[in-house]
Amino acid sequence: MLLVLTITMLISLIGITLGKSHMDRQLEDRFIKQLKADIELTQALSFRYQDYATLTIVQGLNEVRIKVPAHGNKDYLVRKYPTNIQLLPYSTIQSVTYTKELTVQKSGTMYFSINNRIVKLTVYLGEGRVQIEQ
Repeated sequence: MLLVLTITMLISLIGITLGKSHMDRQLEDRFIKQLKADIELTQALSFRYQDYATLTIVQGLNEVRIKVPAHGNKDYLVRKYPTNIQLLPYSTIQSVTYTKELTVQKSGTMYFSINNRIVKLTVYLGEGRVQIEQ
C-alpha cells in the first residue's frame, strides 16, 4: 500500500510541476499579447482623439497606464500585471507616446524579465512599428 501511495504521490508531483510551468508560460504569453494590444490601443486613441496618447509602465505598482490629454486628466486605462514580470532597469524607455500624426515620439527598447526569461519589446520611429522578441 505504501508503494502505491508513493507512486501516486510522485505522479501527482510531476503533474503539478508540469502544470505550473505551463500555467506560468500561458501567463507570460498573455501579458505579451496584452501589452502589444495596449500599444495598438494607444495608437488608435491617438487617431480617435487627434491628440497625443501615452502608454506608461509603472514599475512599482505593476501597472500599464494609458493616458490621452483630450480625454481628460484621468487615466484612460489602468491594467495590473503580475508581480513576477519586471521591467528591467537597462530599458531605454518606460513609455510609448503616439503623436497626432500617429507616429511614435521616441523610439527605444523595453526589457522585461518574466520567470528568468528576457523579453525585448522594441518601438521604432514611424507609424507605430512594435516588435517583440523572446
